[in-house]
Amino acid sequence: MSDNAPGGVAPGALREHQSIRLPSDRIEALREWAEEGTALTAAARVRDPDGRTALVKTSWSDGWVLPGGAVEPSELPATAAAREVREETGLTARVADPVVVFEQSYVDAERDAVAFEAEYVVFAARAEGRIPDAAGLGVSPDEIRAARWFEAVPENLHDGDLLRAYLSGEDH
Repeated sequence: MSDNAPGGVAPGALREHQSIRLPSDRIEALREWAEEGTALTAAARVRDPDGRTALVKTSWSDGWVLPGGAVEPSELPATAAAREVREETGLTARVADPVVVFEQSYVDAERDAVAFEAEYVVFAARAEGRIPDAAGLGVSPDEIRAARWFEAVPENLHDGDLLRAYLSGEDH
């Protein structure tokens, strides 16, 4: 099984299941990534020497999220996580081991059926430095609305119920 096949990413990492209910139009917008692409997202829990965590607000999120995004074909997940950190925060991260892999079922809310499966891997990472103004971040204008270091996990964390334990815990 390849690194980008479901179940092939970080086989020894802690795994959890996540069900994501989306309207049909959002499901269709993601279908090419899921069926012809990698169906894999990589993110990083980036901490600095003071223990702060780097988070971003994107154009699609309800709150703060980990820097991350789609893994490109033939790209290693850890490489994708480092690339996404650089694009979304301006930081150069040293990516380490996976913290957790979420096995995701994307459910078409209007049909009440699983449309496809994917994986979301979160890596531990280290970086330091100043995070620039959001206007200079992301690969397209307005993709990143804000980016900054946090001393503690914010209340308005997107997918907070799922991620909070992995952000407030010690490095693995």
